[in-house]
Amino acid sequence: MCGICGILSYGEQKVTEEYVLKMRDTMFHRGPDDAGIYISTEGKIGLGSRRLSIIDLSPNGRMPMPNEDRSIWIVYNGEIYNFKELRRELEAKNHVFCSNTDTEVVLHLYEEEGIDCVKLLNGQFAFAIWNETENLLFLARDRLGIKPLYYYFDGKRFLFASELKAIVKDPTVPREIDLGALNAYLTYQYVPSPQTIFRGIRKLPPGFTLTLKDGRINLKEYWRISISPNILHSENEYAEKLIILLRNSIKKRLVSDVPLGVFLSGGPDSSAIAALMTAVSGEPINTFSVGFEEGEFNESIFAEFLARSLKSNHHTFVIRPELARDLIPKLAYQFDEPLGDQALLPTYYMAREAKKFVTVCLSGEGGDECFGGYDRYDLGISRNRLVKIVNFYSHFITGTDINSKIQSALSPKADEYVKTLCSFLKEEKDQVLSEAVKEELKNDGSAYYHLERYLSTKLDFLTRLQYLDIKTYLPDNLLVKVDKASMLASLEVRVPFLDHHLIEFALNIPWNLRVKGGIKKWIFRKAMSGIVPYANLWRSKMGFSMPLKYWFRKDLDKYAWEVLLDKKIKQSGLFSMPYLTGLLQKNWSCDSAHGLKIWTLLFFAQWYHCYL
Repeated sequence: MCGICGILSYGEQKVTEEYVLKMRDTMFHRGPDDAGIYISTEGKIGLGSRRLSIIDLSPNGRMPMPNEDRSIWIVYNGEIYNFKELRRELEAKNHVFCSNTDTEVVLHLYEEEGIDCVKLLNGQFAFAIWNETENLLFLARDRLGIKPLYYYFDGKRFLFASELKAIVKDPTVPREIDLGALNAYLTYQYVPSPQTIFRGIRKLPPGFTLTLKDGRINLKEYWRISISPNILHSENEYAEKLIILLRNSIKKRLVSDVPLGVFLSGGPDSSAIAALMTAVSGEPINTFSVGFEEGEFNESIFAEFLARSLKSNHHTFVIRPELARDLIPKLAYQFDEPLGDQALLPTYYMAREAKKFVTVCLSGEGGDECFGGYDRYDLGISRNRLVKIVNFYSHFITGTDINSKIQSALSPKADEYVKTLCSFLKEEKDQVLSEAVKEELKNDGSAYYHLERYLSTKLDFLTRLQYLDIKTYLPDNLLVKVDKASMLASLEVRVPFLDHHLIEFALNIPWNLRVKGGIKKWIFRKAMSGIVPYANLWRSKMGFSMPLKYWFRKDLDKYAWEVLLDKKIKQSGLFSMPYLTGLLQKNWSCDSAHGLKIWTLLFFAQWYHCYL
């Protein structure tokens, strides 16, 4: 994995090594093993890269990497799991390689296929290619958004980077908060793509490419999940194929020239990955988990049970409130923009400690989105059942469109979905935000827009919600959390559930096999029976969260007061200070929902101190 960046100038100001180095080296943690820079002769473009060596540890993998005649250059972040097969095909077409890296495969594949090269890649990636001959810059991001890519363009200078902090390192880029993004953050605890918290800076959406030529940007979606569910197999056949696809996905993600491990919560997803990884590797694996002294939040006992079953080399790390207090400012800077997912802290701590033993870890993100594991999917499950009843009785009704009207009425609405995961409902946001900000946002509908476009599809209701999460919550929250937390520790994380072949298979399984008899992830659990111990496979979902309701009553109480009521937050004019004071005064009765509200605002405030 790597950190990449670049500047393309369309004005009189030439790109200098100084600015590219500043951008590049803010991301030292993403690539402590090596670094490179390329500045074109006329100063039109500069590219930078920091490298975390995973495949081909030799200097031959150094980036930016040119083709043979140095007319095309690439900076690349990620792993391509089918790069060996692609290399053989390219060698058969007389392409000559100087390294054993997947980076060089992408470079030659672009020479062969142009911008359509992304359609042939299986992996997690974000890269930029400069084609000197065509005067064209080409950016691409993987299908699911596992690897990040940000960009900014003011008409004269185009900047891109793996992390937002690298872009705002350039003094010409304004640091102005996008109030629409703040509004969305308070709703979802994350900033939805393509927005960022800074006005003018964008995220390249998952499954998209960007080309820049003659000062014109062209965004193109190259992949969309193909969903047309049909009962093609028996239940057993679906389960058997699921095992094959997941095992193959794990096997591909074990290609590495450095040690590997697994993030293990002890839940069904991470347990399945650990069990199948053990079977594929044929030897004890490294497993890592975190725990808390507060028993109701401590999942580590389930992880330790599975580790004993697999005879893995297991490590458990305990998080205490004083550690959290020390890490929050560091994480607020690292995450570039506010993220209210409280699991970011234990994810980073686990990555930091795991790095002492391995360089790559597998993780279970995507399992709930693939197979229907969240409680909020009850919105879709119950309505699918009602539709079946409506369809049955519609045979006895003629000359009316009652069936379509009922289905339209049953369709999950954005506000219903929001209530299942938000920190602040609309009414609460009216109390949190200052009068000036509310006036500015009175006609802003962006907080719900990105939901409506996915909820309005013609898929069944459960699949709509899964698809929505795969396009929003997964890349903008979960994968941001994993990428930023792990890369801060210089640890690469791979996510087997997010192989795009597995995703497409999972969403084409009939919905009543994904959830059956009230049991979520039914087909997944059935497939893993006999592979994962019963206690891990059939346990109820616990969630990866911190004991905030205890910590904010005592250990983090003073810290929360200091950060949230700091004079800089008052001067920002963003929030109602009486509301913040009242929120903190209720710490003595803090429950999980109250603790999440404080955390969401606290992390924003700490981020604000870092960047503004």
